[in-house]
Amino acid sequence: MDASTAIALVILALVVGIYGSIIGAGGGFLIVAGLTLFFDLNGATAAGTSVITTLFIQLTGAYNYDKQGLVDRPSVRWFVVGSVPIAFLSGAFASSRIPARSFDLIVGVLLLTLAAFVITIRPPSHPDDERLPPKPGPLAAAGSLIGFLSGGLGVGAGLVTVPVLRWVQQLSAHRAAATTTAIGAISGVAAALGHTIVDNPEWSHIPFLVVGAVIGARIGSSNADRLSGPTVIALLAAGLIVAGIPLVARSV
Repeated sequence: MDASTAIALVILALVVGIYGSIIGAGGGFLIVAGLTLFFDLNGATAAGTSVITTLFIQLTGAYNYDKQGLVDRPSVRWFVVGSVPIAFLSGAFASSRIPARSFDLIVGVLLLTLAAFVITIRPPSHPDDERLPPKPGPLAAAGSLIGFLSGGLGVGAGLVTVPVLRWVQQLSAHRAAATTTAIGAISGVAAALGHTIVDNPEWSHIPFLVVGAVIGARIGSSNADRLSGPTVIALLAAGLIVAGIPLVARSV
């Protein structure tokens, strides 16, 4: 690998680390888009490499957010009931079976659909410091979907988790992002194990991506509270649109 490629990988992960830890999504969808569009990795390899990279973003962000008391731990417990086994199975068996052209189209359409969902979802109707009891059924069901997204497509848990937590648990944008980061960290371990078993990650890229990801995640999670809730949601929607349009365009 030449120096310019290594530097480009660090910069990609640094930017995604800052952005992903602020919005709670880990930034996997941007890693996947970046690796397929600019580094010419196929779907399964990009997904596996993304899962390993975003795991470090989420572990770093979850640690910082939990110290700040922003993680809603009861919601985390019910989410991971559904997400962990599905993330492992999807990482090991699903991603490598999706054709490259179909992979781009599926991920692109998913990102644009979620952008519309994020934009239209209603804000919480109660104070930010009030926490509702967890709703086990909806949370575990959403966790199963998130397990497939993070394990099979490598696009991270936050794409669905942030909107779901705001809709089901009525969490504020900042608390939803923090809780999502913790969920993503736990699900990410299972997804990373599944991808590693079938050797999907591009290991030569991982060290450079991890360096940028960890630095970016520390910067993002330490400064996220300086942004307003609507700004966090706007950033999430913008990232989904920016990543989704090129993937759809390339697949048609």
